[in-house]
Amino acid sequence: MIMNPLAKKYQEIDDKIVLFNEEYYLSVEKFDITSLPLEEKETLFNHLYDFDSKDMELEIDVSEEEKGIWYLQLLVPHVLTLPDAAKKRIEKGVEQLATHLANQMDNLAKKRLQGEEIYEYVKRYNPELERTA
Repeated sequence: MIMNPLAKKYQEIDDKIVLFNEEYYLSVEKFDITSLPLEEKETLFNHLYDFDSKDMELEIDVSEEEKGIWYLQLLVPHVLTLPDAAKKRIEKGVEQLATHLANQMDNLAKKRLQGEEIYEYVKRYNPELERTA
């Protein structure tokens, strides 16, 4: 199989974490925000934006807001980080995020994307995505 040098690379670490383009370990949480009025969405977005962690970075993807869905990308830089350490950092970051969001998202359904769901999510933004071993 010939790899396209311009394509982004995708390597599954486990069913919840992938290595994207040899830059970031990535895990994705999906939030159902259909029950939130506009002003609460704005408050929640600002609260998420204020999140700070030494363990992971957080990116907010509102591209499907019209469908009532937000995605949170949980990221750990790949440089000098082994997969097991990245898993631990993401889990610590998820705990920190849960504490940060306590009382903000009590009624919202959330789900961590797994396996093929993560691949399909990443592929939306990277149509030339190539899986690596």
